[in-house]
Amino acid sequence: MKKCILSLLLVLALSTGAFAMEIPTDTVVQNLNGSQQLIKTYTLPPDADPQTLIEAPFELEGYAYTFADIVKKENRVADTDRHTETVTLETTTDELTDILEQMAPTMEYDDGLYAGTLALDHTSIRTKASGYTTKSRKVSTTKTIGPVDRNDMSYVPATAVKDGVTLNLSGVDWQVIGTDVAGDALAPCSYQAVASYSGKTYYQAATGYVTTANYVGEITRDNVESVTYQVTYLGKLVTAEADAAGTNGMDDHAGESREHSAKVTAGTALPYIAGGLGVLAIITLAVMLMRSRKELRLLQGPEDEIDNEMEDEGK
Repeated sequence: MKKCILSLLLVLALSTGAFAMEIPTDTVVQNLNGSQQLIKTYTLPPDADPQTLIEAPFELEGYAYTFADIVKKENRVADTDRHTETVTLETTTDELTDILEQMAPTMEYDDGLYAGTLALDHTSIRTKASGYTTKSRKVSTTKTIGPVDRNDMSYVPATAVKDGVTLNLSGVDWQVIGTDVAGDALAPCSYQAVASYSGKTYYQAATGYVTTANYVGEITRDNVESVTYQVTYLGKLVTAEADAAGTNGMDDHAGESREHSAKVTAGTALPYIAGGLGVLAIITLAVMLMRSRKELRLLQGPEDEIDNEMEDEGK
């Protein structure tokens, strides 16, 4: 039962909320050069529909008011902020000159609210390797050995060291650097060896580079934050028109005025009447449900007593 009543109340709240209207921030009643005016001021979001502000003809303090015009005024807001935008760029080198060729000197910024032109801050550029791989390179050297008395490989070392890398002997070039007379001919008596050594060294090389940099500058916004509407209604004195009609004997015209006034009042009050009828319907339904449950309990009481008597007789 409680759940049923709560559901009905929720339906009522939704139905009455549909008749809710915007509340004016200011209401002015004035008589300007003989013109009776009622001006209502509203402040709404930019996407609001101003047509919902216009009310049907209504009466207030002896005047019948009808819509005359609506004036719109946009409330703009403008300010400036300093913004930093960080960008990331992948390059194959870490040379600054090559990186600058791939970066624009300025960039346009727009987040839908603020906009502006940002400039590259060269001092913010940072580059680091994105990954590494192992590579090798050839290392070689030569070594001159001599003078020695004969071209004997025992004079030539099997290895040599360069830049901390041990190299293996790859070749020897023997050269005669001295001769001596042996009989009727000259014979070599002194040699030197030019030994060649080679090997490989391994190192870590970057597979690519990632560069980050900041673009800095001022951004501004200039947009409509809200809209102010002034809705003007013109009023006519109801009692004065009625007296004038009575004086001239225009009873039919007076009846039509009263009928028009009643229609205006009914039109204005229609949402509230509908809401009231909704409340009355819910209360009536709740009372009927409660009474039905009470009658059901009363009917069940006598039936239980008859069943108990029949059980006693059977015993």
